[in-house]
Amino acid sequence: MKTGDLKLGFIGFGHMAQGICRAIDRAKLIPRSQISFIRRDPAKMKKSEQEFGVTSSTLPTLVEKSDLIFICVRPAQLEQVLKDLAKLKMGSQKIITIAAGVKMAYFQKHLGRIPIIRAMPNMGSSVLEGMTVLSFQQNADAVLKEEAQAIFSCMGEVIEVPEELMDISCGLSASGPGFVFRMIEAFAKAGEAHGLPYPKALKMAAQTFAGAARLVLKGGNPKDLIAQIATPNGTTEAGFKVMDESKTDQSLSSAIQAATKRSKELSHEFF
Repeated sequence: MKTGDLKLGFIGFGHMAQGICRAIDRAKLIPRSQISFIRRDPAKMKKSEQEFGVTSSTLPTLVEKSDLIFICVRPAQLEQVLKDLAKLKMGSQKIITIAAGVKMAYFQKHLGRIPIIRAMPNMGSSVLEGMTVLSFQQNADAVLKEEAQAIFSCMGEVIEVPEELMDISCGLSASGPGFVFRMIEAFAKAGEAHGLPYPKALKMAAQTFAGAARLVLKGGNPKDLIAQIATPNGTTEAGFKVMDESKTDQSLSSAIQAATKRSKELSHEFF
């Protein structure tokens, strides 16, 4: 089956599900008529239907008509959703889950040997600059991988890792935008403290991060780029000395480790 012929169903339609839907629509990958969704709040469901031009549904109908089912609910709702799905006849449908920390084995516990993909898109996906990390079952076929790659590449870059690396991927990539936002905010406040109007300082900070990231993505090695900008006794080197004294690198590494640890804790909560 071609990707454009797939019928998608979203169980849960919050910010990330909406972002996936928008990206698919912008890329004209799958027609809106082949996308359906459900969400708990009837008022929000009606609003989403009008805003996105996709069809709201019931769980039995969504399952019956979907080839790929995205499970995009909060972790607290996940067990009940899987119990409800287990009561329905699941045929050739495949599951994509974006639940952080929840292993594929937990889904199989409720749904049997149904094909499952773990996907971890991050916030940049909403502006098509996302980083999505995918993990597949060992027996996942090439077609399933191609379908997932096609869908998530609409939102930015895609990397595949084994499931045992999903926790660190969560700490680095899924939580990562939050850490970057903190740094951008700190840059902007520093500019404001020295007289720059905050909106201008914020734009300068954000574009500085964007440009630096683009240099790396175009093949630049961070160490080489640092050597180019940090001239002896220059302004950047003066800043690096402060970063070294305050152990900035270690603090950032510790933040990622803490997020990774929490992802591992979440996986234990579901068994």
